[in-house]
Amino acid sequence: MKPARSLLFLVALLVSDFSLGFAPVKAAEFPKDTNKIESLTPEQARKLAAEFPGLDVVLQMKGVGRTVWAGGLPLNGLMTLDAETATALAGYRKETLLLDGLTTLDAGAARALAEFKGRALLLNGLTTLDTDTAKALAAFKGTYLPLSGLTTLDADTAEALAEFKGKMLYLDGLPTLHAATAKALAEFKGDSLFLNGLTTLDAETAKALAEFKGQGLVLGGLTTLDADTAKALAEFKGQYLRLDGLTTLDADTAKALVEFKGGWLSLIGLTTLHAATAKTIAGSKAWNGTLSKLTTLHAATAKALAEFKGDSLFLNGLTTLDAETAKALAEFKRHGLVLGGLTTLDAATAKALAEFAGGLLNLSGLTTLDAETAKALAANPKWNGQLPNLTALDFDTAKALAGFKGDNLYLMGLPTLDADTAKALAEFKGDSLFLNGLTTLDADTAKALAGSKAWDGQLPELTILDAETAKALVAAQKWDGDLPKLTTLDSPDSIAIAQALATREGRVALPNLKKISPKTLSALIEKEDVEIPYIETLELISEPDGSATDDFVIPKWLEKQQNQKR
Repeated sequence: MKPARSLLFLVALLVSDFSLGFAPVKAAEFPKDTNKIESLTPEQARKLAAEFPGLDVVLQMKGVGRTVWAGGLPLNGLMTLDAETATALAGYRKETLLLDGLTTLDAGAARALAEFKGRALLLNGLTTLDTDTAKALAAFKGTYLPLSGLTTLDADTAEALAEFKGKMLYLDGLPTLHAATAKALAEFKGDSLFLNGLTTLDAETAKALAEFKGQGLVLGGLTTLDADTAKALAEFKGQYLRLDGLTTLDADTAKALVEFKGGWLSLIGLTTLHAATAKTIAGSKAWNGTLSKLTTLHAATAKALAEFKGDSLFLNGLTTLDAETAKALAEFKRHGLVLGGLTTLDAATAKALAEFAGGLLNLSGLTTLDAETAKALAANPKWNGQLPNLTALDFDTAKALAGFKGDNLYLMGLPTLDADTAKALAEFKGDSLFLNGLTTLDADTAKALAGSKAWDGQLPELTILDAETAKALVAAQKWDGDLPKLTTLDSPDSIAIAQALATREGRVALPNLKKISPKTLSALIEKEDVEIPYIETLELISEPDGSATDDFVIPKWLEKQQNQKR
């Protein structure tokens, strides 16, 4: 796709054995990836529209984020399209037609495509558009009309496009926009107008765009903005104004911009921020409090941001934080202070953050943690206990974390845990201790976890298991019995493992089991409520302990049970 387009997509092929089955054309001529189809006859298009099952289409849209649409028919390899073939494709009865390979389209084909009854008609490859074709496309009754390949647009064509009755019009390929064209586009009656390709904007054009009566203006391509243009944009009466491409903002421009009276002013792209500007935007009722690209912060700027009256401050771009700046941020008195970009934190900074007077402190990006810093965090009642990216933990740090008085400790990134560290963690008195990332577990560690009242009992990533650990888990009342990543029982003690699992009171589930020996399987199904895949899908292997391999006979009760589940 062309760089100018902001609407990028990835098609997930969910039906790997799908065959288009065109007759009399050989099916082999049509690839499973329909984007490889370069031409279609009307007859072929009708067949495709009638039989194609639809794919999940993952769209990454600038200013919107990632969204998934079901029922997509991707035909981005088509370079030309006549009216008769377009009529046939418009008969596709699912959600999305993707035709981003078309660079031109005449009015006749556009009128035919406009009859498509789905939600989205993607034509991001069109580089030019005449008024008659624009008028025809505007008759499309769906929700989304992305035309982000257009690099120029005149006022008459814009006026025709503005007649589109859907919710979202994407014109992200336009690098510039004249005031007359902006005035015409402002007549669009939908919810949102996307112009993420604009790199420059003057006050007159901004004033025209501000007349748009919809909910949102999305201008993510602007990297700079002067005060007069900001003042004009601030007159927009919609609910949200997204200027996520701005990297800097001076105080005067900020003062003009914060006059915007909508519900959401987004400036997430700022990479530098001076105290005066921070103080101005912090006083805005519309600013959303998000500065995702800000990597450093001075104490004076932090102090200004702490005056923000919104719900939360999202500063996930920060990679470093000193104690003085942390102390200033801790003065923020609203709900959340989110610092998810920090990978390290020293004790002095952690102690400064402990003064945070708001509702919730998020430091989920930390990848390392020492005991002294952990102790400071644990003493902070506002910390949310989330450390999902911590990949190693020693005894002293675990002991410090166990003193946390919050409800939950999230340590889902730990792949391993030794017994002493597990014993230290088991002293945590909160509601839940999450260790869902463990891929290995020895018997002593399992016994230590069994003594924890907080451990949530889930081991979704455990890939190997020995007999002693299996016995320890079975004795742990907290363990939920699920082993979704255990796919093979081929160790010499496999029979003992199965025998141990079969003694558990309550369910045991190995839903993805693939390889197992006959004797091990026989031992496992001594427990009649064990959950395993259908027997015929299992690969029966030689006995791992070297003993003779017996034939496996499916018990009648198991055969009946599995047949009932089909």
